[in-house]
Amino acid sequence: MNKRERYLKALRNQAVDEWVWAPNFDYWLAVNSAEKTLPEKYAGMSRNDIVRAVGGSIWNRAIGCRGVLDASVKDVWREKGGDQIHELTTPVGTIQEVYRETEKKTRSRFLAEHFVKNVEDLRVMQYVVEATRYEADYGPTQKALQETGDDGVVLNSYFCVPFLQVAKTDVGYINAFYMWTDHRKEVDSLVAAYHRSFLQGYEVLANGPADVIATGDNMDGTMISPAIFKEYAVPFYQEARRIISARGKIFEGHWCGQTQTLLPLVPECGLDVVEAIVTKPMADVTLERALELLDGKVVLQGGLPSVLVCKEGGTRDDFERYLEETILPLRGRRGFILGMSDNVPPNADFWRVERVAKALAA
Repeated sequence: MNKRERYLKALRNQAVDEWVWAPNFDYWLAVNSAEKTLPEKYAGMSRNDIVRAVGGSIWNRAIGCRGVLDASVKDVWREKGGDQIHELTTPVGTIQEVYRETEKKTRSRFLAEHFVKNVEDLRVMQYVVEATRYEADYGPTQKALQETGDDGVVLNSYFCVPFLQVAKTDVGYINAFYMWTDHRKEVDSLVAAYHRSFLQGYEVLANGPADVIATGDNMDGTMISPAIFKEYAVPFYQEARRIISARGKIFEGHWCGQTQTLLPLVPECGLDVVEAIVTKPMADVTLERALELLDGKVVLQGGLPSVLVCKEGGTRDDFERYLEETILPLRGRRGFILGMSDNVPPNADFWRVERVAKALAA
């Protein structure tokens, strides 16, 4: 059995003969490549070849579709004083979001200004959503499959739960909850528009060549209560699952926040896999308890909290002890894929990532 076959079996919640170790260090690689601080032995190597070098299985994200705006919407990006300004002009109004630099140009930007500032902007945002359709763009996925070969899987990660799109991205959580309370009808109308639009996008992705169709939720129970999850996330997941599973694809949720309050709701929610589940010491749930809450019905990919691969999270001996006491006892357990929670940080001690495969083989 090769790594691809083994990984696909594990994602389908079937028993496998060896560990599946799927490290995600895309951000580490991007930053250290840009800042010319990549370890010399990895200079010039592709992301996939570094995964191979550290003994992992490839978890390869690729584009599978593109959003196309109606001609009635003018979409403009511009730079101003280091900010990236994104402006959408429609027949019913104009909205704007702003991305600002954090530490330096090579690091991730943060969303400093959201599109929706008031209830009137909800109508403009809904116009944009309803003026968007999704078209196939399978070339990058086909290329990723060729580059990955028998060493892993390829996924399309795009849409999130519509309520999260509104609350987290369009409005910003604090204002979103005030707006949801004061203008429930208008907020729910925008959520419903996203619901229709994102399901249309999932139809496109499900018809493509990717192995896995993944959400971009960044799910976090600190901001999304179990009640909100049951009202908004579960129906969306279940409808998306019907589309995705009908094409034989695996449905994966990207859950990289504090999700311990939501995990009890996962077994019946429609997801096949929850990926990047964060556990102690970064969340108030152990890995063993997280697996128990999933009740063997949904696969967990995660188990290595990001802080543990950094010196700030402890010594190398502490890391070895974590592998020995928390990970190795799970050998042979169905429904578990060892991965990062969520990503290897730019300042990581990469020796620890390299060490994992050796520990698993011991």
